[in-house]
Amino acid sequence: MSMQTVSTLWALMRRELWENQGTLKWAPLIIAVITLFFIVMSLVIGARFDAELAFTLDAIREFAGQPADQRRLFMTGALFATSAMFFQFLILLVLFYLSGSLYEDRKDRSILFWKSLPVSDQMTVVSKLLTACLLAPALYLGAAIITQLVILIIATGYGAAAGINPFTTFWLPASLPKLWLVLGSGLVVQAMWLLPIYAWVMFCSAWAPRVPILIAIAIPLAVSLLQHAWTLVSGFRLPEFNLGLIMLKRLGSGLVPTNVNAQIDSTAHRADLTDIQFSEELYMNFSTVFGHLLKVEMWIGIAIALVLLAGAVWFRRRATDN
Repeated sequence: MSMQTVSTLWALMRRELWENQGTLKWAPLIIAVITLFFIVMSLVIGARFDAELAFTLDAIREFAGQPADQRRLFMTGALFATSAMFFQFLILLVLFYLSGSLYEDRKDRSILFWKSLPVSDQMTVVSKLLTACLLAPALYLGAAIITQLVILIIATGYGAAAGINPFTTFWLPASLPKLWLVLGSGLVVQAMWLLPIYAWVMFCSAWAPRVPILIAIAIPLAVSLLQHAWTLVSGFRLPEFNLGLIMLKRLGSGLVPTNVNAQIDSTAHRADLTDIQFSEELYMNFSTVFGHLLKVEMWIGIAIALVLLAGAVWFRRRATDN
């Protein structure tokens, strides 16, 4: 890939950021503010029931005396959990962004202007996909990192009041470089895992006459219902292959932050959680993230995505024929 191509893609991605500031820029900041608001409010309310913070400071001193592994488990787990809201909203908002990525240009006829520029339809589609897969996750990750740093600063203040060393108690066990690398790499692999879903939404956005997101949902839903109806009528059984359930399973098995794969015996009546040994490796584990690259489903999904993206380019190229 030449530097000119990279420069063009970056310029197109900046255009996407400028045109979708609410989804890409302000939404993660609003999520950060809401998260910190509830944390601060919980501390304020807790202080109302804890005279002179006696109980809170004693708990912090007891926490500082815990083994290093326990402190690291708690700190990394707590900071990892704060990213949950960011990345759940990320997937949802990216789907809405992609549903309008190729539709809005056709709707307001600005496609005539953009197609007059020396930028190919392939480049336009790729830039929008890269915005969803790389730029948006980077912005949401940045907001999550800022939130985690503010939380650590608040914890530092409480630690100083308790007379303990905040660095060895909070900052060092947080393992921030590894935490951020796990989150960042997880977001990249997650984008690859969700690529067929993203490509399907873009494909619908390229040709749908209106409301692409509803069409992207309605078609798999209709196919799923027909599959159920056919198998029930023909063999009085549930279908072994159901398009809608496959898409929901892929969409619901994102890597970040819920990249913990629990194996539960299907014959058991309940899960015995007492047998699960919780450790930092449950979520701070690169093999869990990159292990998805070895799954056949990953590469089948990418192959399907390439076909759908080719279809999106084809419809984009013919959007102004009529």
